[in-house]
Amino acid sequence: MGMTRPWIVPALSLLLLVAATVAFAQATNPVETELETYIVSQVTREDGTREDRFSPATQARPGQAVEYRIIVRNVSDETLPPGIVVITVPVLEGTQFLPNSATPSSEDLLTEFSADDGLTFAEINVFVGLGENRAIADPTAYTTVRWTLLVEMEPETELTLVYRVTIR
Repeated sequence: MGMTRPWIVPALSLLLLVAATVAFAQATNPVETELETYIVSQVTREDGTREDRFSPATQARPGQAVEYRIIVRNVSDETLPPGIVVITVPVLEGTQFLPNSATPSSEDLLTEFSADDGLTFAEINVFVGLGENRAIADPTAYTTVRWTLLVEMEPETELTLVYRVTIR
């Protein structure tokens, strides 16, 4: 019986791929991002209910769930207008997006998904293919997640965005 090799959780490489787009007239980027990566385990309490437990991740095995938390900070002295802060993150190769795991849309935040490596985005009904082959993508086929902040972001404030993947 062969051993399953652990999959190294690519936190650093993901952090480098997190794209914070800020269309703001400044010499330096007013938005700073930080990435936290956790293995998600479900435990059953004495009363029979289940809860998620988190442990810092450096390695994961196929089938395990990993949660990425992107902390976004306005490090400038200026208030950033609505629609200016856009965070885009990939669903890395070797992983599969977990449906309903991303920080959802709200009055303050628009959450969108792509199944074509970020060429097109939609909040719901993400399509793949063309013409007669066009179909709604299964959420496990998502390749990219994008959040757009719909409200002002004051100086020194931070926002945490979350999504999960399963290691293949």
